[in-house]
Amino acid sequence: MNKRSASASSTGMFVLLLVLVQPELARAAAFTLPENGDTLVGAVTSLRLAYEDTLAGVAQKYQVGYQELLDANPGVDPWIPGEGTVIKMPTAYLLPDAPRDGLVINVAEYRLYYYPKGGQRVITYPVGVGREEYQTPLLKTKVTGRIENPSWTPTADARREHAEMGDILPHVVPPGPDNPLGNLAIQLAEPGYFIHGTNKPFGVGQMVSHGCIRLYDPHIATLAEMVPSGTPVYIVNQPVKVGWRGADLYIESHRELYAESDRVLFEQVIEKAVAKRQENTASVDWRHLDNVLQDMTGVPVKF
Repeated sequence: MNKRSASASSTGMFVLLLVLVQPELARAAAFTLPENGDTLVGAVTSLRLAYEDTLAGVAQKYQVGYQELLDANPGVDPWIPGEGTVIKMPTAYLLPDAPRDGLVINVAEYRLYYYPKGGQRVITYPVGVGREEYQTPLLKTKVTGRIENPSWTPTADARREHAEMGDILPHVVPPGPDNPLGNLAIQLAEPGYFIHGTNKPFGVGQMVSHGCIRLYDPHIATLAEMVPSGTPVYIVNQPVKVGWRGADLYIESHRELYAESDRVLFEQVIEKAVAKRQENTASVDWRHLDNVLQDMTGVPVKF
C-alpha cells in the first residue's frame, strides 16, 4: 500500500478542480484572482513518496509537469527517490506579466493560464512545448475552434525524423493511439499550431513537440469545454517572474528554453515590480537574487 501525505507550506485560497481518471484524479488548479495588484496564487505543498514511486509517475498521477517537478526538487533521484522521501509539489505560481484575458502560455515554465471572460479567477495546467529545433512561436493569436478525434498531417521534417528511427509515417495519421494530437485539439488562428491532447503523457512538462502545446487528455477535455472561439491566446517566454502577495515580494526563476536571457532585463523586471508598490519600502538583495536565478527551481521565493 502506498503511504503518502500532503501538506501546505503557505497560505492562499484556492480550489482544486477534480476530473476522474481511471482510477486516479487529474488536478487542475483554479484560483480566485488576487486583489490590490497581488500576483501570487496557490501554495507549495509536499508529498511523501512510497517505495515504488518515481518523479515521472508522480507527475502523471498528480497531473503536474515533469520538468517543473524535477526543478522543484534538485538532488532527488527522479527514478529511485526512495521510500519516505518528501518532495515539493510546485503548486504556487506568480501570474505571468501578460493580459489577464483568455489564454496565456508561458513556455519557460511549461504552463498555461486561462482567465475566463467576465470571471475573477484563473485556471492553470502544465503543458509540453516545442523542442529547440521546433520552437513554439511567441505571439498573440486566438482560438478558432475545436476538433474531436483529429487526424495529424506530419510535416516533411517529421516524416523524415520518424523514418530515421524506422517509423514510416503516412501522409495523414488517422485518429487513434498512434496520433500525437490525442483525442481533442483546440485550433488556433496561427496556421499549423494547436493546443491538444497527447498519446504520450510523459511529454507534458517537457520540450517534446514540433511547436504545438500539449496537455494531459483530461485537461484538454476540460479546457476545450470552457474556451469559446475567438478567445485571445498570448504565448510568452518569461523565465523570471516577479510579483507580490501583500507586503512580500516574490521571485520565481525557471530555466531559459530557447535563448539566453539578458541579466539586465531581469533586473528591470524586478525594479518595475518594486516600483509598482510605491508605498512599499521593499528593497532587492541582489546577492540573494543571484542565488534564485541560478537555482531555477520554478518555486516562488520570498525576498
